[in-house]
Amino acid sequence: MGELSDYLESDHRRLDALWARAVRDPAGIDEEAYAAFREGLLRHIGIEEKILMPDARARGGEDEALFRRIRIEHSAIALLLVPTPTHELMHEIRGILEQHNPREEGPEGLYGICERLAGDETAMLLERARNAPEVPVAKHYDGPRAHRTAESALRYAEMAEARAREKRT
Repeated sequence: MGELSDYLESDHRRLDALWARAVRDPAGIDEEAYAAFREGLLRHIGIEEKILMPDARARGGEDEALFRRIRIEHSAIALLLVPTPTHELMHEIRGILEQHNPREEGPEGLYGICERLAGDETAMLLERARNAPEVPVAKHYDGPRAHRTAESALRYAEMAEARAREKRT
């Protein structure tokens, strides 16, 4: 694996550490750690959705099933970042990430696919990832349409992905 994988896998570890810091106190969420986790995770997802996956697609190397699953999980994670965080919600996010991160890491994951396809241009892809902007973060929404479980968020994301696929065909 190359520098692109190293960079993004290192970011996974940084986000894992922020997650752990955010939930360390059983009495409540560390708001500073959570804010950094939320902003960092949304930026990380943006790198994958706006840089890596389009580049792989343009090079003719999209693994349709893998990329679809990654997009669904990204959508579900983003939905779970909308409500005010609780320990329960943070553990729902963690559950998705434990399944999700291995889909991206390793030679057969998203990062390995992107490195193989980019070949000599991997450094350019890495530079684009490093220069990706911060993502604007909205205030929390705790209304009736807020998703609070991984199951609910994944089900909603899967339905949205299916509707989008139907529109493309």
